[in-house]
Amino acid sequence: MERNAKNPPTERDLLNFAREFLLSRMPGGWTTQIKPQPGRIDAVWTLATPGCTTRVNCEVKSILNARDMPALVQRLAGTASGRLDPTLVISRYLSPRTREALVAARISYFDATGNVRICLDDPVVFIETAGADSDPWRSPDRPTNSLRGRPAARVVRALVDLRPPWKVRDLAAAAGTSLGSTARTLDLLSREALLERSPLGVVVDVAWEPLLERWAADYDLTRKQRSVRLIEPRALAKVEAAARQTGVRYAVSGSLAARWRAAYADPKLAVLYAEDLDRMRDGLGLREADAGTNVLLIEPADDLVFARTWQEGDITYAALSQVVVDLLAGPGRNPEEGKALLRWMRDNESQWRLPR
Repeated sequence: MERNAKNPPTERDLLNFAREFLLSRMPGGWTTQIKPQPGRIDAVWTLATPGCTTRVNCEVKSILNARDMPALVQRLAGTASGRLDPTLVISRYLSPRTREALVAARISYFDATGNVRICLDDPVVFIETAGADSDPWRSPDRPTNSLRGRPAARVVRALVDLRPPWKVRDLAAAAGTSLGSTARTLDLLSREALLERSPLGVVVDVAWEPLLERWAADYDLTRKQRSVRLIEPRALAKVEAAARQTGVRYAVSGSLAARWRAAYADPKLAVLYAEDLDRMRDGLGLREADAGTNVLLIEPADDLVFARTWQEGDITYAALSQVVVDLLAGPGRNPEEGKALLRWMRDNESQWRLPR
């Protein structure tokens, strides 16, 4: 599969890639072929074994987004009186969200970067391989395909923390982002079926839970931010009290924050955002080390982490949307703690999600 080719593969190329892949994966004695078809079905994959012959409809889509899935499933089901025949979607690249939607619809898929999942009942076939997590053929003028960076983070936080509806201009003002960057982020989230917009472009609903998971997939806790690792030899909770006494603006995140809403296990790592890293480090009085550390002190590149904080006792914690993404993108058992916090947020949305 020519992942690094300058020009994206044509639909004919995609059929050839899929044909070569299937030929290389089938057992001896099985025959397989893919032939283009006129009409509503793009091609048919015929798989013959010593005991049976199966036909699988092939849908070839150079570009397929998650938001296109409901219409695709409805159309495919219409080819068989409401029943979905075995189907293989072939595309140049399928995003993680699109792949999840295909699995949920029980549709097999193949993309030219190597993301493949083929599941058939008769004969029993299961093939799954991993390819790229971004489109290698995306040109610079194509819409954004990532939630990395300050503008995207600010838009995501606003969409999650504050309930819709949102006009683009109002969302940009609340997020502190430009109209252009806000519109580009909304376009990505719309393509990924993570929000719903009215015919006039107003955001009327947000799938905030999968949106946080999607943000976490692009998130790097220490990327482009000053950070230092420290050792607290006693109880981690002492870090919270010491941070408050420094007079530096701070917000506790990670396990220490999550334990107040969805206790999972004794926290092993304290994540602490501080507006002034040097003053906070001096105030904490903890030793730096390369190994065995249990405190991650971060000076954020953006004060977004201090937006919509909350308090427990006299300690300030980052917003739950920030806490959960820090956990989901974190090391060790942090992702499991993040999932536990997501479940609590789902069951208690009225306690943390704010009206505009």
